[in-house]
Amino acid sequence: MPARKKVSHEFRDYVLGQLEGCGDVRAKAMFGGTGIYVDEVFCAIVTGSSRFFLRVDDSNRPDFEARGMEPFKGRGTSLMPYFEVPPEVLEDPTELTHWLAKARTAAQSAATQKKPRKR
Repeated sequence: MPARKKVSHEFRDYVLGQLEGCGDVRAKAMFGGTGIYVDEVFCAIVTGSSRFFLRVDDSNRPDFEARGMEPFKGRGTSLMPYFEVPPEVLEDPTELTHWLAKARTAAQSAATQKKPRKR
């Protein structure tokens, strides 16, 4: 099995710099990539191939699809609920803030749906 690429520190730091002002942003190494938490909500991924993905659901997926962006592919061919951020969005901190807010909401909604109901 080929070794996974490690996340470029330069790219990770660039993404984190673009997210300044988006809340309490924290990066955590995971699965060969970096998970991004905003206000303790896991909603973004930086991969070893220097790509940046945000969490999606039915409310924000059309934004990504309209720009021709692709979903994150896990091992094999499994698709995950994250789409790559368009380069022009990543380069614009103001627009990125809006996209990140939608991703955070999508992640919170998914987390809420997974919690077992109390009886």
